[in-house]
Amino acid sequence: MLERELEIYLRNGNGVRRVFTYRRWMFFAMTAGLLVLTAGGLALWPYVSGRPALEARRIEALGRLSGQKAAALALRDRVRRLADEAGRIRDFNGKLAVMVDAARDMGGEGAFPAPARLPAALGDDEAGRRLVDFLQALAGRMAVEEAAQLKLMRLLAERKLEFLAKPSLWPARGYISSGFGVRRSPFGRGGDFHNGVDIKVPMGSPVFAAGAGRVTEAGPMTGYGLRIVVGHDYGLETVYAHLQKIEVKPGEEVKRGQRIGLSGNSGRTTGAHLHYEVRAAGTPVNPRQYMLD
Repeated sequence: MLERELEIYLRNGNGVRRVFTYRRWMFFAMTAGLLVLTAGGLALWPYVSGRPALEARRIEALGRLSGQKAAALALRDRVRRLADEAGRIRDFNGKLAVMVDAARDMGGEGAFPAPARLPAALGDDEAGRRLVDFLQALAGRMAVEEAAQLKLMRLLAERKLEFLAKPSLWPARGYISSGFGVRRSPFGRGGDFHNGVDIKVPMGSPVFAAGAGRVTEAGPMTGYGLRIVVGHDYGLETVYAHLQKIEVKPGEEVKRGQRIGLSGNSGRTTGAHLHYEVRAAGTPVNPRQYMLD
């Protein structure tokens, strides 16, 4: 195999014919090629033999990452719900403060710190730091609101009769379909000012006195249809309009939560609902500030 040159001949019917010429460099070329392939195989063998283990580790890492991401998202949702609950408590405290005329004493709108901005994503050091800051701010805010609510509840206990007199109940079980203030006219003639709120309820639903007081008016009125006006202490009045039936009479004392009529669509209306107003010293105010959720 190491001869410099070797010629191969083949005998056939036409005589002898040379079919191949072997040269020594061909041997060395094949040997070198085999050595390269062998070395490459030996170099790649650890990776090939360990591939199942690497794939298992990769899948395990992806599973851990997915679990961490799901946990982070769940934590973020819980923090959001906690922040929403803090806001709901704050709104409730504000309404309680209105009921006992303590809004200024409690600090009013600016008494409770606004919640920190919640991180848009979790998973890095900066987001983690922001989440910790947010939770600390939220904990402080909740503590302030808890103390404020305890103070308000003490005031309410001391002024129970005043609380019962003020119109804090929802006058009907439904949802608000039109709020207080400027709105588009439901009768298609541009905008108008809505003196109360419309509570959407089925025809004939019970209507309750929002607070203790005395019935000052009970009967039909242009535009309002059948309506009831209840006078409360502290210069407050409530109006219940578009009724189907009136169950009280002028001069009658009513209790907080007492049924006084049935909802309907009498008067100028586009459908069955209860029109509800609160007036302070004769001026319509937003009933939502009195309606405890």
